[in-house]
Amino acid sequence: MVKMTKSKTFQAYLPSCHRTYSCIHCRAHLANHDELISKSFQGSQGRAYLFNSVVNVGCGPAEERVLLTGLHAVADIYCENCKTTLGWKYVSQPLC
Repeated sequence: MVKMTKSKTFQAYLPSCHRTYSCIHCRAHLANHDELISKSFQGSQGRAYLFNSVVNVGCGPAEERVLLTGLHAVADIYCENCKTTLGWKYVSQPLC
């Protein structure tokens, strides 16, 4: 009898020689440490990080939200593997 298991497949694997950030639930790679811009952001649920670029994330619909610095167009981002909401990103196009 052969036992079949569902393997995790990620869109992108980051080099193991660098420090990486990953999803807390499924460990999918999200960003290299070199892509970290700031740890000084504050989100509604605590400390937030700002990255230049990330991998293995999906994007929800854009919406306007009132943040600590005012009204901004943002979209939620989630882990592409396990669908856990990771945070949000700024959207450059204004909403109509």
